[in-house]
Amino acid sequence: MTVTLTPEQEKFIAEQLKSGYYRSAEEIIAQGLGILQVQETFIDKNVLELREKIATSADQIRRGEVVDGRSAIQNLREKLQKREAGNG
Repeated sequence: MTVTLTPEQEKFIAEQLKSGYYRSAEEIIAQGLGILQVQETFIDKNVLELREKIATSADQIRRGEVVDGRSAIQNLREKLQKREAGNG
C-alpha cells in the first residue's frame, strides 16, 4: 500500500522524529493508527449509550433546561473554590 502525505503531515512526522521520541516514520504512523483503533473500538462498544446521552441532552435543550456557557463556567469555578476552601 502506498500512502501520500500532505506537506503538513510530513512536517509533523519530521518534528516528531526530531524530538527523539520515535525512531521511524513507520513507528509514528503505527502509533496514530493504534490510537484510531482504540477510539473506534470505544465508539463501537459505547455507541448505544452515547446515542442515549445525546437524545437525553437534545430533549433537555428542547425543554429549555440549559445553562449558557459563561454561567456553567462560573458555577464550576464557585464549586471548585468551595472545595478548595474545604466547604464542599
